[in-house]
Amino acid sequence: IQKSFMHLHKIFYALYSQLTNSINEKSTITGQFNKKIVIHPYIGTFYNSRAVYKNMGINYFYTTDSGKPIQYTASIDYGSNISDNSAYKNVLSKISKGDGSQFIQLLTMQNHLPWTFSGRDYNVIEPTDSNIDLDTAESYLQGLHYTDSATKSFLDRLNKLERPVTLVWYGDHWPGIFSFVNTTTDALSAHFTPCFIWQNDAAKKANGTVDVSQKYADPSDFTAMMMKMNNMKVDPYWALKTELLEKVPAINNYKRDDDGKISFIDKSGKSIDESSLTSNQQKLVKDFKLVQYDITTGKNYLLKTKFFQKVK
Repeated sequence: IQKSFMHLHKIFYALYSQLTNSINEKSTITGQFNKKIVIHPYIGTFYNSRAVYKNMGINYFYTTDSGKPIQYTASIDYGSNISDNSAYKNVLSKISKGDGSQFIQLLTMQNHLPWTFSGRDYNVIEPTDSNIDLDTAESYLQGLHYTDSATKSFLDRLNKLERPVTLVWYGDHWPGIFSFVNTTTDALSAHFTPCFIWQNDAAKKANGTVDVSQKYADPSDFTAMMMKMNNMKVDPYWALKTELLEKVPAINNYKRDDDGKISFIDKSGKSIDESSLTSNQQKLVKDFKLVQYDITTGKNYLLKTKFFQKVK
């Protein structure tokens, strides 16, 4: 466990300073690791990211405009942004070989617009949306092809390491060119993106492995899923998150009712409101709401207890 690290890929968080400035490192995933870095192959000025990551306990935020800029910056096929292949090389170069746990977060840029890839391994024969520019769509699909290839090579490299590695990989949204993905009539599809959690052979050997497959999961579930997969000992906070993962449907985090109450997604993909949960499920949700209130806008009573004490 002490040599595991977590890597979040393909998402750029909206790091709201109003919230993160009030959250203690102990209540975030970074509090579980000794060394913590973030790699973003772009400039690091958006969303007050530098201050936010510092507050979360990140030791260093590597960007193209940081004091120690990222090492690999090549693009691919005349693309406008640094390639995923280069991004993965930056991660591999930062994986420490010593003892102690390590957290690495990667936020990629290759498939962010504009899409200017000149290759055409895939061609759009008949568009499903008359508003789509074929050249733009084909360029975007070409970028996905490059991502598939780079990710496969990245996993192969990670699997050769003696250091246990667990990878959490996910996207954040559909590209804006696909207007047929209607956020009103098909909200679930519009907010559904690929994700997977993967262990290299060294992690499986050191920690064992547990099947944490879920048809639907929200990003706040990923940390508990990673910990469960690796048989990690957890503090009361992550024990509560694990219980929510196992007993409560995934939070439908793109939807709120008129009163601001959250809704959930059941195993069939149907949206259900909080009142439809069982009494035990509602109790777990209420407990978690109280925890979240305490560590954000409350008086941080839990920080004075062993609720966030790291289990060794």
